[in-house]
Parts: sequence; C-alpha cells; structure tokens
Amino acid sequence: MEVLLDSSFVISCIKRKIDFILELENLGFKVILPKEVYQELKDLRAKSHTEEKKAIDIALKLFEKVNVKKMSLGNIAVDKGLIEKGRDGYFIATLDTAIKRQVKNRVIISNAKNNIEIERD
Repeated sequence: MEVLLDSSFVISCIKRKIDFILELENLGFKVILPKEVYQELKDLRAKSHTEEKKAIDIALKLFEKVNVKKMSLGNIAVDKGLIEKGRDGYFIATLDTAIKRQVKNRVIISNAKNNIEIERD
C-alpha cells in the first residue's frame, strides 16, 4: 500500500509530535511525498507565522534526512492531483475535508488518540 502526504497532514503531525513516517511504515505503507507538496511546504514557510514556520522547517529537514519516495502529481493543482491519485487507489494522508470527501482511502489524525488512523469508504 502506498500513501501520498498532503501538506496539512505533515504540518499537523509535526505540531502534535507524531512520528508519522514511522507510524505509516508500521501500518504497512510505503510513504510517498509528492514533489508539489514539498514545494507547497516551501511556499507556505515564507507566508507562515512563527509556530507553523517552525513545524514546516522541521518537516523540510526531516524529508532531507529520511529516505521518502518522491513523485510528481502532474501539471495540475496539488489538491486535484491528490484526488486523482486517491481515485487511482492510493491512500491520501490529509486533513483537507474537500479531499477527504472525494477519496475513498484516507489516512487521518485521530484527535482523541493523537495518532494516525486509516479511513475507508
């Protein structure tokens, strides 16, 4: 099983101190970072306030150290690309409700347990 990361998921995991890469791998996932999401994180860093900027810095450093597969979503908007990949069978790790409504296989953060959970429709 392969899971694509969305920027909202990554930032939230970092803020909550969730080791999302390890947890996803322990659940049997191969973690994939879309190149567009990586660029989106870089762009968000420039616009963000202090707490979010720190989380993004940590995420960018993490992705430099950890061997995470990267792929391109194509020449379309990030959310649209994630939705298309989700429809193709990939799991999508996101907090974005618009994406979650359109994708059957999702990885989310459980607020009650402060960990990662799988959702399927």
